[in-house]
Amino acid sequence: MTICEKNEAVRDYAFDELPASERRELEHHLAGCEACATELEQLRLTTAALRSLPEQEIPQRIAFVSDKIFEPSPAARFLTWLRKSAPLLIASAALVAALVRPAPQVKTVVQTAAGIDVNQQIDAAVAKAVRQVKTEDAQIATAALEAAEAKHDREHRMIVAAMEQNLEVMQKRMGAMTSLASLEAPQNGAGQ
Repeated sequence: MTICEKNEAVRDYAFDELPASERRELEHHLAGCEACATELEQLRLTTAALRSLPEQEIPQRIAFVSDKIFEPSPAARFLTWLRKSAPLLIASAALVAALVRPAPQVKTVVQTAAGIDVNQQIDAAVAKAVRQVKTEDAQIATAALEAAEAKHDREHRMIVAAMEQNLEVMQKRMGAMTSLASLEAPQNGAGQ
């Protein structure tokens, strides 16, 4: 299916942001354009699905770069200072590095300390927040299921009790009708 040039207007129409002067024109267009009609239906379904979700409190805070957990390591702070230092210090460091020839592993360790460690901390913080939200969702779902089951059990017990009462009433009426029938039967026979 192709995308129509009025696709943006369909979105505005779906969210009631299209000016009234353009609404009627777009409604006529929607009657004849399958792509736009499909897009409008999908937008409405998505909006309805989002509105059906339970409202949850947004976490106040997961973590920000300014948090202490993201404070750079001493090695990273030293490297930052070294990069910002005077050209003479950088030239001296390059000269020392050329003379000493550090192992290639040192460069890898510095890169790890400067970059990957922060990403791992961010991933860990996000994973922790996601686990917490999933746990809360599971608790809410479990509580809702338990409440629904308890309500169902109460309703079931009430229905069974009502049926038992109705059965007792029916049995009493049947007994009364049987005894009346037995009383009337000899009188009918005696009168003949």
